[in-house]
Amino acid sequence: MKTRTIKSVFLGMITALTTTFASAQAGGSENPFMDRDYWASHPSIADIDAKIAEGYSITEANRGGFDPTTFAIFGGNPVATIDHLIEKGNDVNKRTHDSRTYIFWAASRGDLDVMKHLVKKGAKTDLKDSHGYSLTQFTAAGGQTDPKIYDFLIENGADLKNEKDHDGRNVLLVAAPRVKNLDLIDYFISKGLSLDATDDHGNGIFNIAAQGGNIDVLKALVAKGVSIEKNAKTNENAILFASRGGRGSSNGIEVFEYLEELGLNANITSKDGTNPLHNVSRSSDNLAIYDYFIDKGVNPNATDKEGNTPLLNAAMRNKLEVIEYLAQKTDNINHTNKEGHSVLTLAIQNNSGEVVNYLISQGAKTDVLDKNGNNLAYYLFATRGNPRDFDEKVEALRKAGFDFKKRQPDDSTIWHLAIAKNNLELLKKVESFGANINAKDDQGNTVLHYAAMKSSNTDTLKYLIANGADTKATTEFGETAYDLAQENELLGQNNMSLAFLN
Repeated sequence: MKTRTIKSVFLGMITALTTTFASAQAGGSENPFMDRDYWASHPSIADIDAKIAEGYSITEANRGGFDPTTFAIFGGNPVATIDHLIEKGNDVNKRTHDSRTYIFWAASRGDLDVMKHLVKKGAKTDLKDSHGYSLTQFTAAGGQTDPKIYDFLIENGADLKNEKDHDGRNVLLVAAPRVKNLDLIDYFISKGLSLDATDDHGNGIFNIAAQGGNIDVLKALVAKGVSIEKNAKTNENAILFASRGGRGSSNGIEVFEYLEELGLNANITSKDGTNPLHNVSRSSDNLAIYDYFIDKGVNPNATDKEGNTPLLNAAMRNKLEVIEYLAQKTDNINHTNKEGHSVLTLAIQNNSGEVVNYLISQGAKTDVLDKNGNNLAYYLFATRGNPRDFDEKVEALRKAGFDFKKRQPDDSTIWHLAIAKNNLELLKKVESFGANINAKDDQGNTVLHYAAMKSSNTDTLKYLIANGADTKATTEFGETAYDLAQENELLGQNNMSLAFLN
């Protein structure tokens, strides 16, 4: 059911602009409290208060959910500083990035003094983050090995045996890929956990530890008699786990060779269709590893349950040389997954202009549509932050005959896509695409209507009007851009005159 106005549609967008407004209040400069270098310098409380007095917000958060207090904890600031930030309006149990409270961040960096103070201030120790991690599990996931941290958490209610993440892993299993030796593993065993524990998918500690690629740890686990067998439930083995690597990192050939020595098969495919090439293609740029697995019989054209091939996975963010390597071993450069994404779709959205140019040169089609009917222009803007290599990608698509005037299934034009980025310079580039600036999407709104709802100043509105945007056009609720702008709190708080819209 539609509401009286369309203002509520963009409530989330307006909230995301609070950082912009806070900066505008302080003379248009960026908030120093959102700069990690500021907190790395361990500023005095007097300096913090002086900046607050200048109008900078001490409570705001960026798009990732990080706020000044989290940055202060990352910077190793003293307890007195953290306490001051909490007293200035940051609730001790405030949810930040991935729904983590401040004690999560303090524990993960081993700051026991701050942890103790946060507990005294009322920090809860029984919360979970958005990944299902308890406080002890997130601490272990961050690589923290100091037993004093875990002793303190146990003293304050941590239940190591029963705390499980979304995959059913206890803290012992969560820690396994990150440990450098078995000291922490032995500590958890001394607290009643077992080396025979498995997650909800049937994976034991050896498979999970293999993802970290620490051969010394794996050898120590073998010496303790842990199972290295293939998981019968998922048809996964330690080699498949090792191929995943860590966040943004990958394991070397020596890890896979060691696991093969134990009798594990490198040509392994899980029940969901994932093989080692699907995993390494997400992050590894070591072509020797690709050769290694292909020599072992791993299929570079295999599709997983979502229809993704190794090339599609690589297209999201891997380097050009990896894209070139896999493209030469791919049977169909225009294969699409179940979402209708081709390798070019994913490269347009996430990768570089040079990758886009290469794929087009290899026959990647520019008229591909996803399962909802969205074309490549949609993915040019469907990015976190501003599009990467925008001009280069646009030029590549134009040379290939792509029509930027075509609408998306919701009738949105390139103007509508661009306004969502809230970037005037990017919006100016769209002018040359030739799309109708007064076209309405299926909600009955023009780009000027959306600009009136989400802009924090009048520059974008004036630019659109100067380029033909109709101030008299109305939404399906009969509202003009002037009506919508009057309800825009950011414009009101910045005392922007709206007479030019009326």
